[in-house]
Amino acid sequence: MMIEKIDTQGMSLPVPEGYTPSGTQSHKPMEVKHIPILESKLRQEIKDLINEVLDERELYKKPNYSPYRLDELQE
Repeated sequence: MMIEKIDTQGMSLPVPEGYTPSGTQSHKPMEVKHIPILESKLRQEIKDLINEVLDERELYKKPNYSPYRLDELQE
């Protein structure tokens, strides 16, 4: 069985003699404008509703039965 390998050592392009990296970016960082889609009151109301639903969901995850004890299971 033959194992195929890729030699990645020689994959980089040749660097011209005397080249030294300048350390500066060739482009400016992307400018991102914050556009408020929801008003702050509506955003807070939605957060409160989501947290309320998540809290209610946690209540249903807990079992409503008492856990069995080992002495109850033994005959």
